[in-house]
Amino acid sequence: MDAVGGSSALDKQITDQDGRVEFNTITGEHRIRITGDDIHPYEGDFEIVPTETYHIENVGVRRKPERKATSAEAMNTVPAIRLKIPDNARKEFEKGGKAMEEKSWDESRKHFQAAVDLYPDYDLAYNGLGIACSQLNDIPAARQAFVKATELNDKFAGAQRNLARILLSEHNYNEVASLLNRSLKVEPMNAWALTNAAYAELQLHRFKEATEHALRVHGLQHDGSANAHVIAGYALEALGQQQEAAEQWRLYLKEDPKGPNAKRAQEAVARLTKSPQP
Repeated sequence: MDAVGGSSALDKQITDQDGRVEFNTITGEHRIRITGDDIHPYEGDFEIVPTETYHIENVGVRRKPERKATSAEAMNTVPAIRLKIPDNARKEFEKGGKAMEEKSWDESRKHFQAAVDLYPDYDLAYNGLGIACSQLNDIPAARQAFVKATELNDKFAGAQRNLARILLSEHNYNEVASLLNRSLKVEPMNAWALTNAAYAELQLHRFKEATEHALRVHGLQHDGSANAHVIAGYALEALGQQQEAAEQWRLYLKEDPKGPNAKRAQEAVARLTKSPQP
């Protein structure tokens, strides 16, 4: 779907026998909807950053029980507020999404604002408004929009991540950890959320939680998230697990040998594997 999730798909594909599907798209925030006769509908957000030439997103879906699901169960992943969007608000939202794709941020902001004026419970439009305001460097307005989106929909993982980005820049690690842990209950395989939840927890000296989140990143496609191994290295060392910490630093060097933490990683491996003096 478009950058913040419009009413209709921009592209639609059928997965192959292994559950894979490929799309040609642009960088930025995206929304994907997955449906099938034997699975519960899924709707979620992910981001393709400008440095990526390709992006892999792993999504887990829940199989329906053998009995016939009720209509309420079949739609249990779609917030009720999204079932009541009036047509005029939806049209403004779609115009905002189109302007976003064209990087016309002032125009995008205008349409998203019109959408929430017409439908004050429009969580998706508030998220789009926040993105547009962020691009225009109006951070107070962006924060207000993302907060409203998360208040309207406490399972809106994309808006929670967007708000966390602002809070990260302010070093508000308690709120970052809280937001990203909530987002991970909805989208548990988001590498960015796992990495930054781990970073916030490391800053808060919650070393066990930081380790658990950082280690989960390695099992996912995580291009650009090699720093998860840095976080795991520090957290494991704080827990007294020196050999495991050294292995995380080695993984960092393997994934990003010329990265900004390469020298620090080399020093950490040397320190952690140094034989004790007799």
